[in-house]
Amino acid sequence: MPRLPDDSALASAPRRIAHAVALLIVFAAIVACVKWIDVSSFARWQTELLYWNYAAHVLMIAVAVGAAITLKRSWAEYGLTGHEWKRGVLIGLCSGATLALLPLVLEAVFDQLALQSRLAGYWISTVVFQVLFVGFGEELLFRGFFQAEWNRVFARRFHIGRVRFGFGLLATALLFGVAHWLNPFNPLRDRFALDWSALIFTTSAGLILGFSRELTGSLVAAVLIHVAADVYPALFLKGTPGGIGMAVGWGVAVAVLIFAAHLPSADDAAPPEPQGD
Repeated sequence: MPRLPDDSALASAPRRIAHAVALLIVFAAIVACVKWIDVSSFARWQTELLYWNYAAHVLMIAVAVGAAITLKRSWAEYGLTGHEWKRGVLIGLCSGATLALLPLVLEAVFDQLALQSRLAGYWISTVVFQVLFVGFGEELLFRGFFQAEWNRVFARRFHIGRVRFGFGLLATALLFGVAHWLNPFNPLRDRFALDWSALIFTTSAGLILGFSRELTGSLVAAVLIHVAADVYPALFLKGTPGGIGMAVGWGVAVAVLIFAAHLPSADDAAPPEPQGD
C-alpha cells in the first residue's frame, strides 16, 4: 500500500489526547470482555471441545473490523493490503524460519522434544487457532487497529534505514505486553497473579512485530513471524534448549528486519526529515 502520510497525526493536542484516551478505553473494554468470556460456560465448552479460547480472539477481530467500518478507515490503513505481498512473505519467512525451526532442532538434539498432545484433534485445532485467530487476529487488532490509530496520536518522527516509525509503535507494543501480563489475572476467578516475564517478552516481541508492520506497510510479515513464534510452544512441551533457540530466533528476526529496512522497495524514497508532533 502507499505509505501513510507523514503528517497523519492529529493536528491539535486536545484531539490527540481524546484519541489516546479512547484507545485506552477500548483496550480496557477488550480486556474486561476477555476476562468475562474466560468465566463463562461457553468458554468452558469451547476449550473442552476445541482446546482453545476462540471467542476471545473472535472479539479482537470484531473490534478491529468494527473500528475500520465505524471510523471509515480503509482496510489498507489497518494493514489489510496486497501491496508488495511477495516482499512481506519473503521478509516474514526469512524472519520466522529460525524462530520456528531452531527450538525444535535443539530440543531434538538434546532428546527433549515432546508433544503437548498426541490427539489429532488438538493438532488440527491448534494450527487453525494459532494461524487464523492468534497470528492473524492479534496482529489485526494490535498492529492493524491499535498501531494505525496510535500513529494518529504520535507522528512518525524516527527512522531506521528507509522505515519511518514513531511512539505509536511503542504504545502498541506496551499494550500488547500488558495484555499478556494480565493473562493469569482475573478477579472474576479470584486470581490476581501477574505474568511479569510475559510483559517483558511480549512487549519486546511487539516492538519487532510493529517494526515489521511499518517496514512492509501490511500485516503479512507480522502474521508470519507471530505464527512462527507460536509453533513451538503451542505444539511442543517447552524446554531449556527450545527457549535458547527461540531467543536466537528473535535475534535473527531483528537482524533480517533491520537489513530489509535498508533495501529499496517499490515505495523507494529517502525518508523525509523527521517532523514534530
